[in-house]
Amino acid sequence: MASVMAEIFKNFTWYFADSLYPLLFLLSLLLICLYPGAKKERLSLVWPNLLFAALIFCPVSAYLIMKMIGSLVYWRMFWMLTIPIVIAYAGVRLITTPSGKPVRLLTALLAAVAIVFSGHFVFTGEYFSERTNFFKIPTEAIYVSEAISAHAAEQNIESPKAAVTGYLSVYIRQYDAGIRLAYGRNMVKGDVAPSKLYTELNSESPNPKRLARLARKAECDYLVLPTSLDLDDALSEYSFVKTEEAGGYTIYYNEENDYG
Repeated sequence: MASVMAEIFKNFTWYFADSLYPLLFLLSLLLICLYPGAKKERLSLVWPNLLFAALIFCPVSAYLIMKMIGSLVYWRMFWMLTIPIVIAYAGVRLITTPSGKPVRLLTALLAAVAIVFSGHFVFTGEYFSERTNFFKIPTEAIYVSEAISAHAAEQNIESPKAAVTGYLSVYIRQYDAGIRLAYGRNMVKGDVAPSKLYTELNSESPNPKRLARLARKAECDYLVLPTSLDLDDALSEYSFVKTEEAGGYTIYYNEENDYG
């Protein structure tokens, strides 16, 4: 159970980072408990949150939930806690309790300062960037997807299958669901063991012969690799011919495609 508790607190850290919102949340729950005549609020805000918190931090229930959804996304369980609602309600009650406008204004100011300085400003270049397309995904993923779709149409391939880098695979599936991928985001995230094809394709220096063999074994119509690797001639020896360069990637077509 020690390992389960470690996962719980690791996900707790991922969710809240180093903010003070958990402390504000607990203080807000305490204030609601102390408010006279707040029986309905305690029933709707305090007890459900305490129940969910017990469920989240209980090693037994956490273990079962992690088995179902995976330990890497256990932080989503904290969504069940109605933190903003509880803090907002407690703040409003705190502000409206004192008599006199100056006291209320001061209380509102202190509450606002407590909320603002409990976290960090996130709208910076570290987390956000200006979108480059309507789909809000890397443009190179769109270029590669459209290049594969266009070539597949020329070859009368209704559902092309491609092996692409881990970076691209996460976004291609969002842009064009008609392109099948040799592996999904679970492998990219590390939830499942990487396949030999994934390991070879995402290595710094892929072996052309081995890469072609693994891609053919996975029944891939296309290989997509960074253009900087310059594997045109090497892959053509194994019947993967260059069709196009798009977004810094080179797309290779399997001429021995007989998968139907």
